[in-house]
Amino acid sequence: MASVFPMKHITLRYYALIGARRGTQADPYETNAETARELLHELEANHAVPLTTNIVKAAVNEEFVEWDAPIHDGDTVTLLPPFSGG
Repeated sequence: MASVFPMKHITLRYYALIGARRGTQADPYETNAETARELLHELEANHAVPLTTNIVKAAVNEEFVEWDAPIHDGDTVTLLPPFSGG
């Protein structure tokens, strides 16, 4: 049976430890996720990226969003781990 939601082609961007472990700062990705939260859960469940750190924030198209923000075809979604500064 076909998915109710059409497949979206997005770009995933990573920073800090995630990018270092992935060996890149961005990847194309296909998803049926409707929100940033659904995307994060999908990535965790599929082990699609090395999420070995806590993800605390997401950005869609360079703007910080709440986890229930929608994701659309062509979006860039950035996953941000905690930051520390000095």
